[in-house]
Amino acid sequence: MAKRQKSDLRAYAVVGAEKRLLELAEEAAAIFAIFPELRAPGRGFMAKGAGRGVAAADGDAVPTKRRRRRKMSADARRRISEAQKARWAKQKAAGATKKK
Repeated sequence: MAKRQKSDLRAYAVVGAEKRLLELAEEAAAIFAIFPELRAPGRGFMAKGAGRGVAAADGDAVPTKRRRRRKMSADARRRISEAQKARWAKQKAAGATKKK
């Protein structure tokens, strides 16, 4: 019986979610009617990177500069790996002497 109640609850949740999505679609249609420029490519909530940028004085969003990730050379990665392995070995050796 618990399984049936769980599936009934999910069915009600789906109906509620559908109703809410319809409400949101109607609200979005009203907003687009007021601000048709939001339908322009690269604008609105569906635009790639929406929500990024800083608002300028005139209200237009100015995209912020993305930070680039530095690429490490293979030699640098190898040296870091060796140094970290040495640290771990030192910790392991120190832990082994404490236990005895």
